[in-house]
Amino acid sequence: MSRPLPVPNQGLIDEIQILPRKGMLYQLQGPGHSGKSMREFAEAWTAMTLMNGDYVHWIDGACRFNPARIIQTFPHTLPDCEQLLHGLFVGRGFTVHQFSHLVQRLQAEIKITKAKLIVVDGPITMHLDSQIGNYEARSLFRKTIDSLKKIADENDVGIVLITSSKSHSKRHSHLLTMVKNRCQASLLGRVRRIQGQNKMWLLHMPTKSSGYKKEITTQQTLYDSISRVIDTRLRIESIEEIE
Repeated sequence: MSRPLPVPNQGLIDEIQILPRKGMLYQLQGPGHSGKSMREFAEAWTAMTLMNGDYVHWIDGACRFNPARIIQTFPHTLPDCEQLLHGLFVGRGFTVHQFSHLVQRLQAEIKITKAKLIVVDGPITMHLDSQIGNYEARSLFRKTIDSLKKIADENDVGIVLITSSKSHSKRHSHLLTMVKNRCQASLLGRVRRIQGQNKMWLLHMPTKSSGYKKEITTQQTLYDSISRVIDTRLRIESIEEIE
């Protein structure tokens, strides 16, 4: 009687290890258009930050932000959870120049909001526009990524950049390299077919922590999945403050 072979490395990734840290650029990279498959991590971290009473900036460079996805992460028992979105500042640029302006303006805005998290979804996307020359695209993106690095350093804020994990052109490859060279941490996602099911395998750098993403059942909300992480993170931060 045949038996299914055991699948190696089926453990879940350490959810605490992969949290973004203050003062760092963090790359979320994975399959899908502009890293679409990795958005849920940024959305979960956004919800966690908002529930902690802090502000979040979200710059939408891929024109796909949906506030309903954030609301769905909050517990059903939380009254008027939509009010938490008042702490979320969303900017959307429809051209590469508008996007660049949003990032430059962020340097002044964060001085006022004192936000604890910044998410930039699809920072490369608009720089791939065929109407923009290669030199201009690289120059604008270099200015953008250097500005984000400066914001992270000066304001001790975590900045999450969501990108594709694979390049589709020479220009795309150059821009992805800029991101990788300036980010101090990254989370890479890859879809693997395990016993007939697709699972997201994750690798975090520089900790080299790896494992599969925890699956969320239909009876759970994303909040149920991350609530334990919130509690653990708060305990860790309390210990750091005491020390």
